[in-house]
Amino acid sequence: MDRKYSIHNRIIFSTVLAGLYVIMRIAVRRNNELDETDKENPYTEYGRKNQNKDFSNKDQRLGFYGSILKKMIDRFLSFCALVILAPLFMIISIIIFIDDPGPVFFTQLRVGKDRHFFLLHKFRSMKMSTPHDVPTHQLKNPEQYITRVGRVLRKTSLDELPQLWDIFRGKMSIIGPRPALWNQDDLVKEREKYSANSIMPGLTGLAQIHGRDELEISEKAKLDGIYVKNLCAGGWKAVLQDIKCFFGTMKSVLQSDGVVEGGTGELYAKMCSVSECGFNDYGYLKNFDIDKESEYRVLITGANSYIGENFKTYAAGRYSHIIIDTLDMMGDGWHDYDFTGYHTVFHVAGIAHADVGYVDEDTKAKYYAVNTDLAIEAAKKARESGVSQFIFISSMIIYGDSNSYGMEQVIDEHTIPAPANFYGDSKWQADKAIRKLANDSFHVAILRLPMVYGKDSKGNYPALSKLAKTLPLFPAMRNKRSMLHIDNLCEFVSLLILSGEGGIYFPQNGEYSNTSELVQEIAKVSGKKIYCTKLLNPMVGIALHIPGKIGGMAKKAFGSVVYSQKLSVYKGMNYQVRTWKESVVCTEGKADLADGEVKKNKGKKRPVLILVNHDVVIYNFRLELVERLLSDGYEVHISSPYGERIDDLISLGAKYHEINIDRHGMNPMADISILKEYGKLISAIHPFIVLSYTIKPNIYGAMASRCRKIPFVANITGLGVAVENGGLKQLLAVLLYRLSFQDIQRVFFQNKENEEFFIRKHIAIGKHKLLPGSGVNLQRYPFTPYPECGDGRTGAPIKFAFISRIMKEKGIEQYLAAAEVIKKDYPVTEFHICGFCEAEYEGRMTELHKKGIVIYHGMIRDVAGFMEGVHCVVHPTYYPEGMSNVLLEASSSGRPIITTDRSGCREVVLDGVNGYMVSEKNEGELIAAIRKFIELPASEKSVMGAKAREYVKKNYDRDIVVSAYMEEIHAAESRL
Repeated sequence: MDRKYSIHNRIIFSTVLAGLYVIMRIAVRRNNELDETDKENPYTEYGRKNQNKDFSNKDQRLGFYGSILKKMIDRFLSFCALVILAPLFMIISIIIFIDDPGPVFFTQLRVGKDRHFFLLHKFRSMKMSTPHDVPTHQLKNPEQYITRVGRVLRKTSLDELPQLWDIFRGKMSIIGPRPALWNQDDLVKEREKYSANSIMPGLTGLAQIHGRDELEISEKAKLDGIYVKNLCAGGWKAVLQDIKCFFGTMKSVLQSDGVVEGGTGELYAKMCSVSECGFNDYGYLKNFDIDKESEYRVLITGANSYIGENFKTYAAGRYSHIIIDTLDMMGDGWHDYDFTGYHTVFHVAGIAHADVGYVDEDTKAKYYAVNTDLAIEAAKKARESGVSQFIFISSMIIYGDSNSYGMEQVIDEHTIPAPANFYGDSKWQADKAIRKLANDSFHVAILRLPMVYGKDSKGNYPALSKLAKTLPLFPAMRNKRSMLHIDNLCEFVSLLILSGEGGIYFPQNGEYSNTSELVQEIAKVSGKKIYCTKLLNPMVGIALHIPGKIGGMAKKAFGSVVYSQKLSVYKGMNYQVRTWKESVVCTEGKADLADGEVKKNKGKKRPVLILVNHDVVIYNFRLELVERLLSDGYEVHISSPYGERIDDLISLGAKYHEINIDRHGMNPMADISILKEYGKLISAIHPFIVLSYTIKPNIYGAMASRCRKIPFVANITGLGVAVENGGLKQLLAVLLYRLSFQDIQRVFFQNKENEEFFIRKHIAIGKHKLLPGSGVNLQRYPFTPYPECGDGRTGAPIKFAFISRIMKEKGIEQYLAAAEVIKKDYPVTEFHICGFCEAEYEGRMTELHKKGIVIYHGMIRDVAGFMEGVHCVVHPTYYPEGMSNVLLEASSSGRPIITTDRSGCREVVLDGVNGYMVSEKNEGELIAAIRKFIELPASEKSVMGAKAREYVKKNYDRDIVVSAYMEEIHAAESRL
């Protein structure tokens, strides 16, 4: 009877489950939102057709596990979990509603498989007032939006549970890349490099167990790429990877690893608060006045240290006015030493980083006693004795261990220390405590050094050197590390003492190091031969996964961890006296050879200083000049406000000096500050010539150069609104130009009208030369086939583009008005807009975009790629252009142009040949020109584009501009 009853119950239970499963599947089919959510998806084929987003479709070939078995497991496990956890869902829902009344579930538009959009479900952890489609890391002070219940849900990851429903309905997998928000272009683009958009996103994945919110976008994408590669490999490798991710997630959830409110790349680390990090005191934010005349008494606390002894020798040979004493810090005798009368205490005593994997508690206590307690005591004594400056040697290790091979870690101005072991923590605790002692009369300087190396150094470099001299073969790995040669460190410390400044510093070599290249260079200098081959790379991969000492050594040798170069450039301190190749020569005991190389190359490596007001000014329009100077052996220094292109220029080999410039402001005190900054910079680096672009760098750079008798070459990229409109501002500008350009070597103009203005105002007469604007790089903007189009009413759409900063003077009003009129008569036309939007136009852009009048893309990096799908570029500007770069770029790409009859634009267009020219601010003429273009047969449009290419190729090749600059540089060089 009992057995029959048991079977009966099982049948009922199974029937209920089966019925529940069927009901849930019906619900899934009836609530499939794909068609609706994908209507304006810029990542799919539909989106590419309408918005020209460039995302290639890289479908993956998945094996049996990835394409069939994995889906079956996902559906089965998610169904079981939904049934079992139903009571928990109910309890959480009630608590959420009580805490902050409103919807219990929260949906967000996410990017799923093959870049299709889907609605992802979560328990709501944020208040009802929170902005909806903004990633947490983009919210200002995200903590204010999280509910009390939400904190618990996020900490335990319970807020993710409703995604079980998304897994059941086939929008997600249990394991896979976390789905990006619909507007996270950066993450989607980065994943596209690794084909990670072509598989099902997951509840958790490889990135989640390697840092979660702590990872930068690039690191997340790389890990997602590794997951995809292993999944495509199939077999047990794919299965074991999913098992590893599953149990790794369990561990991370239990430990709350990687949960960071504020999100990607901005660690609110467990071990410190933001206020403890001292971001505002970073050295790259300061200006340094170097006193090379006064006498400075320095006490090195720590006898027989590698850094201390080398600094003492280095300073004695180069800075005789730095008087150095050394104090042994062993025992208690140092307490009786009188610190009075010393300007600086340079604290180098400490226990160096050794194998910290297996040590007892007594050893750990010794690290803290020496690295932390002793350093704090020495700092306190220095302050009590009236010492002005205390320099403490901290370490890069406070940011944790380096990443494994293939996972680059970049420490920038936002990275918060998070020591991975007691050695790093002992340094970090001292770092924090000593900085708290600083005041107006006691300056504390913290040096967070990367690996320091040099002749007779200890640690990793000697081991690497030994391998380079004995092994015939070595792995060809592609890693990057920040390193610091002892001479560069000693020069930095010398200049820091002479400045008297405090702050936090990240000195490093001017170039990142690669382990394989370093080994080859050591072998070369030592007269040995070693061959680097990728055939040995798998051995390194195996070593990296061996626990203990072997894995740790492999990670140190081939891991990647660098300081952003921005952190290591200091205004007025040119401390990088050795290149990495010269440093290897010195380290291997060939110092005389290195010095000889420096002397031999002294004539070639003369410094050239370039002044600009924006990173785009130099990267987009002067990159070829920078590359030419570097290839010819010059040392290129760039002064500019920081922007995303600066790191690209640094990676080429240029040296960067940050400056703040208000491009539109008229505050005389701010402008005087610019003049002072340029003066200090020129005095520090001693360029043999200064090149400048745009108004303020031209005027104040010329003044600073004239005072120091440095040849100066200016480029008038436009007169500016203030000058063109006349009045008092024009009188002031003319006066400043006359004063600053008196002894100028050359003034380049981009159009005849600007040159004639200077002639009328008697500015730098006889020093003028006309250039073809900034020129255009014909290779970077290649001629591409003209796209097919209809007649504006049928067929493929005719696409117009406005590519510029969205501001009134650029003619945006006329363009928008023309778009509204033309769209009524020619519905199969598109009006695209690309560029930074001024605040006053943001609302209007959004409104017209929603109405379908225009398609707004925001800022785009790949202008050349965008041009491929465009039929005509419209530039109705009345801004004081030097020479319109967008017109040159459009013409070089083979696209007709419509622009205004004004200087800087009329030079590029041959009316009726390669485009049309209209009057400034004339809406009617612009509409008529666009109509005229639409009515042209497609073949004539194509011919017009071809003629545009021919015209700029003949007259505006950027090589013409580069050659003109090289003539001026050689002329200045010949007078040395």
